[in-house]
Amino acid sequence: MAPCATFAASVAGRDPPALPRTAPRRRDVYIPTASCCTNMVDGAAPTRRRFLAAGAGAAAFSLAGCLGDDTTTPTATFALGTSGSFAGLNPLATASAHSWILLDLVYESGTVVDPVTFDVRPNVFTDWRITGADGSDADPAIDVAVRDGLTFTDGTPLTVADVLFTYRYLREQRPARYLPVVSTITAVERAPGDWDVRLRLSEPVGTYASSTLALPILPEHVWRDVDDYRRYRPSERGGPVGLGPGRVTTYDPDTSASLAFRDADEYALSSLDWRRDHDVLAAGGPFLDELRVQVYGSDAALQRAFLDDEVDAIYRTAATSAISEIESAAGKTLVEGSATGYGYYGFNLRREPLDDLLFRQALAFAFDDYHYVTEIHDGYVTQGDFVVPPGYTAVRPETDADAAVRTDPATEAYAYRGRDDGAALDVAAVRDFFVQGEPITGEPGTYAGQSYPGSLTGVRASQRGARYDYTFGPVRSDALADADTDVELRVDGRTIPDLLDGPLEFLITPASRSPERSAMTTDWIETLGRLGIPATRTVLSLTAMVEAVYAREAFDVYPLSVGGLSPFAVTSLYSLFHGDNADPAGDDTVRANNPMGYGLSTHASANDLIERALHETDTARRNALARRAVERIYLDAPVMVTEYPQIRWPLDTDAWTNYVADIPEPGSTNLATELAQLRPRR
Repeated sequence: MAPCATFAASVAGRDPPALPRTAPRRRDVYIPTASCCTNMVDGAAPTRRRFLAAGAGAAAFSLAGCLGDDTTTPTATFALGTSGSFAGLNPLATASAHSWILLDLVYESGTVVDPVTFDVRPNVFTDWRITGADGSDADPAIDVAVRDGLTFTDGTPLTVADVLFTYRYLREQRPARYLPVVSTITAVERAPGDWDVRLRLSEPVGTYASSTLALPILPEHVWRDVDDYRRYRPSERGGPVGLGPGRVTTYDPDTSASLAFRDADEYALSSLDWRRDHDVLAAGGPFLDELRVQVYGSDAALQRAFLDDEVDAIYRTAATSAISEIESAAGKTLVEGSATGYGYYGFNLRREPLDDLLFRQALAFAFDDYHYVTEIHDGYVTQGDFVVPPGYTAVRPETDADAAVRTDPATEAYAYRGRDDGAALDVAAVRDFFVQGEPITGEPGTYAGQSYPGSLTGVRASQRGARYDYTFGPVRSDALADADTDVELRVDGRTIPDLLDGPLEFLITPASRSPERSAMTTDWIETLGRLGIPATRTVLSLTAMVEAVYAREAFDVYPLSVGGLSPFAVTSLYSLFHGDNADPAGDDTVRANNPMGYGLSTHASANDLIERALHETDTARRNALARRAVERIYLDAPVMVTEYPQIRWPLDTDAWTNYVADIPEPGSTNLATELAQLRPRR
């Protein structure tokens, strides 16, 4: 592999200039420079840009330089397209993923997570330790050693004072993005002996190395006069300023941005020992001069721009509808990567009978996974199961039993209950499941006609039996008037509309936004109708759905997706599934990450396992607890995971080489990793 590397969180970037639709290809853009013959004679140490000039086209370039005085060096500018606009460059205030395309390249953290092995690696911090986390009398504390010789993008040297300032400022300001991390820090001090900084904690933090030590390091000379972090305006303070490889040069939030990269001798973090010793990533990058990001008005326009060579890559992943055309295009590659999230349907556990495990499991039985994955998605997604992507094997339940990831029968507990002929739902089997009143709790058995081998980790569901008595009687609901059924479900003698003031309601975004999800929801509702469960769909814009789900909890069932989950699981589990992050009062002003209400009551909760994992600093024990929590959530079914996206990052490999495949989301989560590795072919 050619020499170039860095990890996603450790690369820097800046806003690219406007890129018109007719902009020339970046390999046709040249800037004047000294003759290559002169450079070779004077013995000057080669810079990154000189090295690039001596790359694939070295012979031709050297010859041209010796023949005349108008020698030019190609500028290695990478053009990235996106269909979403930026939302500010304040690293403490913006939650925009598009803004973090740039900010991930500007700011550096104390530690980084290796995108290949998921090991926590040194970065701004050379070493660290935690004390008092073993139940001793001492309060937990983290000591860190700060690396010497680093400079911010404005040339100012990094000092220990900058690190002390960063943690004190974040602890005082408590920005929402970092609140879960800084809320456990009780004091920030100079450390004794050979250590530089001590962070005192209110309680042990199991993932401290990848969370507490992974905050962006702020330059004190830029931020010390910012009384309120929300008032920071990078353009007014020469910023954004960070320790990363990139410096923002232009920025228009609705159209484009650009970022210039530092030379390797100005950015020491790309050549740390662990990077030099890495089996996949190469040290020494980034080998680009500039990143330009262009905003397009739609996904269709973005795809066209990529196929027409206006941009070198697309942010995130290719849409299912675009894959075949990109695959057939000359010089284009879909770089495969692993998912960092999943698509799902969430259930409102605050409402009867959705508060009953047996009812939620029966709904899952009626969802035709094969039809959704193979026919609707053309096989471009992977069937879902647990709330952890398949690539995060250390925290997947299969690891406990040395079982096959995704294919072990214990991962198929809620598989579609089709008839033997495969033609339709086995209605009789699912109705019998209702009447028998025995949900899947982790015990081996046969449920709705399908054998289940038992829990992989030995964990059990929170609820052991049905909360209601289920029967079937004559059809009464208008929503079933045209359904292929002659009976309707009763819950303690009442119909679903009696309980919910209407049929079971599925929220859905317009078909134009998510045609696959829209088609499957319609199919699912029709299948439930055959079962005798009246259901309907309500179409909302994404903004309206987010409001209904996360602010008002005004839903029965909703579909969404999550991404960027932690490979260590516990912080993601806490954020999405702990009762602390559910709104118990239904306050419309509160936007909680856990709208399902899972963990608010004892009949459905993994709070205990999540809390124990949060405080466990031993990696093996923490992962074991996380696996149990993941399987508890699976058995409790507050959500039904429908798919993991098959990540395919569109890249112009006719122009660029040295990309890294098979890492989590190379076009988004690990975009900075790719930008640090990429080199022009010519």
